[in-house]
Amino acid sequence: MKKKAIVSKTVSRHIEEEFRKSPEFRKAYDEEAARLQIGYKITQLRRMRHLSQAELARKVNTTQQTISRLEDLRNARINVKTLARLAAALRARLSIDFIPRELSV
Repeated sequence: MKKKAIVSKTVSRHIEEEFRKSPEFRKAYDEEAARLQIGYKITQLRRMRHLSQAELARKVNTTQQTISRLEDLRNARINVKTLARLAAALRARLSIDFIPRELSV
């Protein structure tokens, strides 16, 4: 147990240090965090609405594989039009925000 806590702290500290000193790291981190957040939100809303990936795909007029990729977001590119269609199908309001960096992690 102790070892896990030490490793976590070390990784967390490393990320914080890199975030502060490297603009490239900060940019990559911010992009990845946003991508993961979008995929997570799509998955959570889909499950909250008791929809399978295939059912959501039908509502959005796409394939189950596309929904799977959007939820995973490792290799998916998503645009605002697709987000709007997903929001409508999930009976959700789409909100896109710009957060000043000095206020973000």
